[in-house]
Amino acid sequence: MKTRTPFRNFLVSALLLTLCVAGAQTQIARAQALTDKMPVDPQITIGKFQNGMTYYIRANKKPEKRAELRLVVNAGSVLEDDDQQGLAHLVEHMAFNGTKHFPKNDIISFMESIGMRFGADVNAYTSFDQTVYILSVPTDKPEVLDRALLILEDWAHNLTFDPTETEKERGVVMEEWRLGRGAGMRMTQKIFPVILKDSRYAERLPIGKPEIIQNGKAERLKQF
Repeated sequence: MKTRTPFRNFLVSALLLTLCVAGAQTQIARAQALTDKMPVDPQITIGKFQNGMTYYIRANKKPEKRAELRLVVNAGSVLEDDDQQGLAHLVEHMAFNGTKHFPKNDIISFMESIGMRFGADVNAYTSFDQTVYILSVPTDKPEVLDRALLILEDWAHNLTFDPTETEKERGVVMEEWRLGRGAGMRMTQKIFPVILKDSRYAERLPIGKPEIIQNGKAERLKQF
């Protein structure tokens, strides 16, 4: 086995020192970057309507003749009151169970009629800070795109909250709650109160509480 000469030891030490300094500088640069605004892709067009809604548009060549539409509502589970825990998520579900222009399950029926599939092309999710609705539609027929935009409008402020549909959907959300009762969720419930102490994030998991999902008052659901 060869032994290192003093010069070789010096080179190794110098290299390690250089790497440490470079690493420290990178960390400082990253910390500074956190205070800056996130850059926006110059190919994105951004504007705002008179009602305050901000829109973002970006053209993509692939896939052809297809538009992905998203409605992002800046409201999630951290805004729930104590008696609403889980209702933000239930509101999201109710968007697919009747709106002003699409009664009952007509949104799903419309999407299927144009060749789209629930889950792959029409979906939604609820997080701590936002609720996001997703549509993927063909653009070769203008009337289809118009109809899709009408769905987004209804999702924004025209849910009907039909009592019968609401009761049915409580069971669907409860099944999601049951499916989530794995090791990951149990760890989350132990870790979040520690790392997010004194924060609503520690006590407002989007899935909510089963007793409220099942028995939360309908008026409180609408109020959220």
